[in-house]
Amino acid sequence: MARPVFSSNPFRLAGLMTGAVMMLASFPALTQDTQDTPPVVVTINGESFTLNLLGNLANQLPDDVRRQPLDTLFESLIDDIIDTRLAADAARASGVADNPAIREIAERARDRILAEVWLNQEINARITDDMLEQSYNDLVADTESRTEIRARHILVDTKEDALAAISRLDEGEDFAALAVELSTGPSGPNGGELGYFGRGAMVPSFEVASFGLARDSYTKEPVQTQFGWHVIKVEDRRVAPAPSFEEAQDQLRNTISVKLAGVILAELRGKAEITRKSYEEMRAIQQAQ
Repeated sequence: MARPVFSSNPFRLAGLMTGAVMMLASFPALTQDTQDTPPVVVTINGESFTLNLLGNLANQLPDDVRRQPLDTLFESLIDDIIDTRLAADAARASGVADNPAIREIAERARDRILAEVWLNQEINARITDDMLEQSYNDLVADTESRTEIRARHILVDTKEDALAAISRLDEGEDFAALAVELSTGPSGPNGGELGYFGRGAMVPSFEVASFGLARDSYTKEPVQTQFGWHVIKVEDRRVAPAPSFEEAQDQLRNTISVKLAGVILAELRGKAEITRKSYEEMRAIQQAQ
């Protein structure tokens, strides 16, 4: 039976579907120059399968699995090749491959692989040093994305309790002392202290409310999350240092790749003759049948 850890769909191409790019991961221990003849790792009923295939399968594994030592993955990858080929041969023998719907799906899977490889090659060919430098300069100039705030909060179960806490703050009571007294969250004993955090660290409604506050101000209306009702105070704002060019290179390439993918796909669409039906049109066709 095929190992579940390797059962993820190898034909995914999220980049093409969303305008983003799935960059191919490197697996140096298994990667070989395609100009050379790669060694055979397994033969199944007379058909040979090479180290290149095994390396490509390794690249498609989830990050946490791919980080495992090579010797723990090697045999399982070969087992996956064996199991997949034998099951596919059995499917062909059973006539499944003759089903028009299956043929269409198989062609779609082949298209995805070809599209992914070509798109990544085209993107890499178009990325220039000037693009990377400009993208880095934009990153450095974008201080908003690197802004961090230091905040406290009071977490209570109801909106009424949160409004009562705000009233006490309006009367001049100390925020940290109120948090110790009222907050049901784990930060309560520490005066509601959350430390410094950037965008993306908190749930959306909490982030929007907290980043919208000026220093030394608190929310005048309770903020609801799945954890309860919050009163939030921002005590400081700062801009985190920009990473070095070397540290940011992968991020820069990914950012540029996303933009280039959109450009390239738009170019292809501009040259193609495409006729598509809307959902309403297809629904009408189905209802008429």
